[in-house]
Amino acid sequence: MAKIRLHVTAGDVFSNILLYLLAIIMLFPFIWLVSTSLKLPEHVLAWPPTIFPRQPTLSNYTAVFQKADMGRFFFNSLRFAGVSTISILFTSALAGYIFAKYEFPFKEWFFLIMIATMMVPFQCYMIPLYMMMVKIKAVDTYLGIQLPYLVQAFGTFFMRQNFETLPTEYLEAARLEGASEFDIFWRVALPCMSSAIGGLTIFVFSGIWGNLLWPMVITSSEQNFVLEQALTFFQQRFTVNYGEFTAAATIVIAPVVLVFLLFRKQIMEGITLSGLK
Repeated sequence: MAKIRLHVTAGDVFSNILLYLLAIIMLFPFIWLVSTSLKLPEHVLAWPPTIFPRQPTLSNYTAVFQKADMGRFFFNSLRFAGVSTISILFTSALAGYIFAKYEFPFKEWFFLIMIATMMVPFQCYMIPLYMMMVKIKAVDTYLGIQLPYLVQAFGTFFMRQNFETLPTEYLEAARLEGASEFDIFWRVALPCMSSAIGGLTIFVFSGIWGNLLWPMVITSSEQNFVLEQALTFFQQRFTVNYGEFTAAATIVIAPVVLVFLLFRKQIMEGITLSGLK
């Protein structure tokens, strides 16, 4: 059997070492976050500091659930992010498919206007948006939180770029077989975009899950708070209970990490393909 020889240069070794160091630097804040959440109060600010807890404890997590209704806050965040993600995925895929595969008057102008909205910071239209919620009596309600996050211009742009790479012959063949236009979209075009959908899922979910500004503006009662707002329960006027705060923060970021682990392959493929496009 022929032996396979690998030619490894000093540059390759240096590049790999540098990448591992950068990965450790990037992960260190998360390791410190979880470690602090498992420390006793007297060990959190001890000097010299220790990366790993001397006596691991779950008392901070117990205290978090005792001081705040984390179950309700978690449900509010999950409903907000889940409904938004599903809605944005569907509307972005449908609009992206139409912009990529159909011809209609002023198509390019409509697309440019939509892209232009991506450049407007949320703070610029936050107050007019709030006034609209006042008129429809949606302030401090789930409807008021959810309405602005049912469609997304970036998602449409992202899916349009991916649908443009889909061969039109596939769609024509389905039309010859008598399939309706929606069946072609749902059964032919959409299954070919699994990588793009996976990548868009994590981008949308993580962005909305960590959204704090709009829920703070539109809600005032605790029953409508999301998890990001729940972190304020562990901050006093002059001090912060770091053990409980980091425990609550760990609970907040856990779903995003889980979604990333589930869709990491699709995310990498989606980013790579989008870069090539």
